[in-house]
Amino acid sequence: MPSLRLSPAVSHRLTRAVRGIAEAEVAEELDRNDLSGVPGLAETVDVLQRRLLGMPLHFAAGMVALTLGFEAAGTFSSLPLERRRRRLARLRALPLGPLKNFSTFYDKMAPFIFWSVIEEAGELQAVLEEAP
Repeated sequence: MPSLRLSPAVSHRLTRAVRGIAEAEVAEELDRNDLSGVPGLAETVDVLQRRLLGMPLHFAAGMVALTLGFEAAGTFSSLPLERRRRRLARLRALPLGPLKNFSTFYDKMAPFIFWSVIEEAGELQAVLEEAP
């Protein structure tokens, strides 16, 4: 199955966008607006982006376009974490459509990958003990 190939510049922009979204989704999962000291975030972004690019070509192309468009529409990744959480929550609250599906993908995948990464790294107990 052919995979989606990106130029280095597009790949860099995608990584920045995926990081901004993943951080917001993990912050939502942990109910925190500060992720200082939370392990596994870089690994979560890496795995999430690989999963995104590993989707069948027509899905990957659509999700990459939506992700980059979402980033470009408001430089999402540079917003404060709390604003990113609220913006994604508004998308999840939409009744139907591609933006709802887009946000649902990240809402489900980012926390799942995060918990898997920290469990594999032996950091699960530390993160659970820091929970509010």
